[in-house]
Amino acid sequence: MALHAQGGTMKGIGQELSIDHRTVRNFITAGAFPERAPRARGPTPLDPYLSDIEERIAQGCRFPELIWRELKQRGYTGSRAAVRNCVIRLLFPQGKKPLFQAPVRTMPCPSARRVFGWLIGWRKLAVAEPRNADHERFVQALCRIEPVVGEVRSLAREFLGLMHRRSTRQFDRWLKRLSRCDAAEMRRFAQSLRADLPAVRAAFKLPWSNGQTEGHVNRLKFLKRQMYGRANIELLRLRVLKPS
Repeated sequence: MALHAQGGTMKGIGQELSIDHRTVRNFITAGAFPERAPRARGPTPLDPYLSDIEERIAQGCRFPELIWRELKQRGYTGSRAAVRNCVIRLLFPQGKKPLFQAPVRTMPCPSARRVFGWLIGWRKLAVAEPRNADHERFVQALCRIEPVVGEVRSLAREFLGLMHRRSTRQFDRWLKRLSRCDAAEMRRFAQSLRADLPAVRAAFKLPWSNGQTEGHVNRLKFLKRQMYGRANIELLRLRVLKPS
């Protein structure tokens, strides 16, 4: 820096000090140690949408994933991580008072299995863990954040009711609705049902169940895997039929 103040060029300073001229340029441009100097921030694809992000946070939205989807519909081409980092900086700026008050978690985040039970009203879960206001509020918030969850919930609850009532005619109408669902997983489920439609209809009409058969098939597969798939039929017969 002293040589530069005396009028030396970057190339000349590099030759005099036996260092690369690009290193000299980094020091001169930074004005201090380059690793301690603040990095110059150039334009990013997120800049035109900063006001939209601040507005959504002011409205109470604390979900970067949801904000990213909304910006994507408006033409945003950047990454999801950039939106998440921007939301975190706005909510929790370092060394400053947060621009927006972060929400206080009033209940622990439930597992996917428990959320499924809350969504469809699983009887076993309802007996062991009676529903309360927190559960209802969680389900309503989840359906509001992701409307497709509400649609899937309605289809799942209706399917359970059809199975209990064994209503084949209403099942056909339900299957058409399932094929038009916005969730790709539900559309794939509809395709699997159509691929085996006679068996599905039989489940509605006939009183029998193949649960015991499937249980023994699963047992045979387990025994065969224990022997690394090398068990022949005679050895399997001995292991299955032997009392001990």
